[in-house]
Amino acid sequence: MQHQICALFNGINYDVKQAYTCLYCYIDEVKHGLHVPSPQSAVLGASDLPRTVLSDHIEERLFKRLKLERQARASQSGCSFDEVAGADGLVVRVVSSVDKKVGVKPRFLETFQEDNYPTEFPYKSKAVLLFQKIDGVEVCLFGMYVQEFGAECAFPNQRRVYLSYLDSVKYFRPGIKAATGEALRTFVYHEILIGYLEYCKQRGFTSCYIWARPPLEGDNIFYCNPTIQTTRTSDILREWCLAMIRKATKEEIVVELTNLYDHFFITTGECKAKVTASRLTYFDGDYWPGAAEGMVNQLHQEEDDQKLQKKGNAKKIIRKRALEAAGHTDLSGNASEDDMLMQKLGETIYPMKEDFIMVHLQYSCSHCRSFMSSGKRWACHQCRSFYICDKCYSAEQELEERERHPSNSRETHELHPVDIVGVPEETKDGDGIIENKFFDTRHAFLSLCQENHYQFDTLRRARHSSMMVLYHLHNPTVKYNGAV
Repeated sequence: MQHQICALFNGINYDVKQAYTCLYCYIDEVKHGLHVPSPQSAVLGASDLPRTVLSDHIEERLFKRLKLERQARASQSGCSFDEVAGADGLVVRVVSSVDKKVGVKPRFLETFQEDNYPTEFPYKSKAVLLFQKIDGVEVCLFGMYVQEFGAECAFPNQRRVYLSYLDSVKYFRPGIKAATGEALRTFVYHEILIGYLEYCKQRGFTSCYIWARPPLEGDNIFYCNPTIQTTRTSDILREWCLAMIRKATKEEIVVELTNLYDHFFITTGECKAKVTASRLTYFDGDYWPGAAEGMVNQLHQEEDDQKLQKKGNAKKIIRKRALEAAGHTDLSGNASEDDMLMQKLGETIYPMKEDFIMVHLQYSCSHCRSFMSSGKRWACHQCRSFYICDKCYSAEQELEERERHPSNSRETHELHPVDIVGVPEETKDGDGIIENKFFDTRHAFLSLCQENHYQFDTLRRARHSSMMVLYHLHNPTVKYNGAV
């Protein structure tokens, strides 16, 4: 007798009244003319899913890099190319690409109402999956959800990308080490991410944000990860991401690496950017927008709780002194609330600041911290990683020589212009809309898997679950009655 999962039985394909027939009985019924088997070509797989510019870009890079890696491994072992194992049967597809908007939470919006802060930010949400044919059956191994905020989006989200979710299951074949010493599956997953960053850079995006934290319960893309797959700590996950970024830096896809705290919460060196929450990128489902909303509510609650005027005045005096000590001179209502919010948020983020990774795809101005995507950047050949934009360079020239770069030095360094080329004026997406209600959000995909027991905790279940995932991708309008 054979189980439905082992036999890759798809109950949705059949009338609900039809009982499952095991493989052995099915073969017997075919022999007696009771069934006519469907041709193999009738079964649609991952490679039959629509290709996109993005999936082609990632696949082309991945296959090229895998070939080079295999050649290096063959050379290391003194074997021919065909004598060493290779990663075959890989397919990358974009399974969802839809327009969405993230609304700004009310209390935060109220804080910046005088600054005309946007009420919402439009973005393109995308889901990318990797499949591999293992023993003749395609298995979904890797997935990621991203948010793309284009050139048409308002500041501070303009030209930014957020890697919102990343997940994998440990069934990749072959389970060997790459020529670089890392697991071959790690090599493949890194190449997918680097390929995506490269694609974003070519389209004109300036930065990518990654929150490197272990997933909480219900945060995975795949339902029921394998038991052999241990949950990574923040340190391990962060190092995994940083290893990928170091590779991308060598290829000059990434030009700089920093973190959310160092870029937005402090001013070091010659930075002249204002420390304000209005500069923080506002992503859907990210950590800080939710934390900030709670903190603003808390600040308002503290004010509301001041029943005695004297006590309230004392509280305000203490706050005013603290802000003045921190160098804040504008102590109007919204300004001081912004400063207090940045102080509270900074105190929360600082202990885990390295987990809020910020990848620069274009150079940022050392003065105003804006990303430079057109005109010129002015570089100092004597200082490492010092660049300023056209606007800040013009302001620099208005200063007396002793006040110019480098600050607090008797020397004056010459700044050299570098034309900014290859950054499109628009971040137009070459791909159209791809809609599927089961895959348009991570939660929808996870719910589909939970309701139907599409689990990935064992290879046999992952094979069946992947078959059903492909069925739903090829048949997005098919109705089904709950669990199958």
